[in-house]
Amino acid sequence: MGNWGRDPFPYLFIQRGGVIIQPFLKYINLGMKHFLNLLLAVLTVSVFMQVVFRFLIEQPLAWTEELARYCLIWITFLGAAYAMSLRAHLGVEFFVNSFPLLGRKIMAVVASVVSLSFFSILVIYGFQLVSKSTSQTSPVLDLPMGFVYLVIPISGIFLIINLLANTIADVLKKEGESNDDPAL
Repeated sequence: MGNWGRDPFPYLFIQRGGVIIQPFLKYINLGMKHFLNLLLAVLTVSVFMQVVFRFLIEQPLAWTEELARYCLIWITFLGAAYAMSLRAHLGVEFFVNSFPLLGRKIMAVVASVVSLSFFSILVIYGFQLVSKSTSQTSPVLDLPMGFVYLVIPISGIFLIINLLANTIADVLKKEGESNDDPAL
């Protein structure tokens, strides 16, 4: 990671391939990965319990379906942000790779600006949705719906942070380097 005492940029370090990654982003994405695994486990147990109680015991549980639904919503939004950190979103590279390096960098910046505008809309309107729905509660679990919708602006913030890190790495990339090495 380098010598932190003499490094002019103490909050940055160089990973192999010359990609600049901020250490706190690595830990954020690692924490998000573990939280997604926990949500997936809760979702799996909830659905399994629903099947067992509905078909074997013939006394369905009302709360398991709602819990599974909310876990799936959180997994979807946070999973998109985590996939951004791994560069796992689909892209049409055939067309982009036909351009020289400068053209690829320009296209990466333009695509990032468009994505950033969408992610900013997620954050702004997501917070508005959360503030408007805090008094509403879910039917069975009695959770504030603002808590359920909170994942929208949170994922938007993580999407913005990971997109900026990926865009900076793309712009600083030299000819012949690849971005196959994900952030985590």
